Amino acid sequence: MTDQNFQQQLAEHRKEIDLCDKQIIEALAKRMEVVEKVGVLKKQHNVPPLDPSRWQQVVETRKAMAQQLGLKPELVGAIWEIFHQYALELEAKV
Repeated sequence: MTDQNFQQQLAEHRKEIDLCDKQIIEALAKRMEVVEKVGVLKKQHNVPPLDPSRWQQVVETRKAMAQQLGLKPELVGAIWEIFHQYALELEAKV
């Protein structure tokens, strides 16, 4: 493989990664829009932002999805923990 061929392939793969990242960020933005709606609904019905049983279910199902797709469940669990903390903050602000 020539250096030029390598650089071209690398650029193509990086472009694909950039597209994946864009899609992930767009999906996260959509998710946060829905989280805000959930927060408004919970506030209207005097329900606290944290539902421990729901959170446990979410973590377990997302880790299982990750494992089925060949990803480390711990990675997805850590990412979802960050999502969850942000979602709780967002729900508390509405």
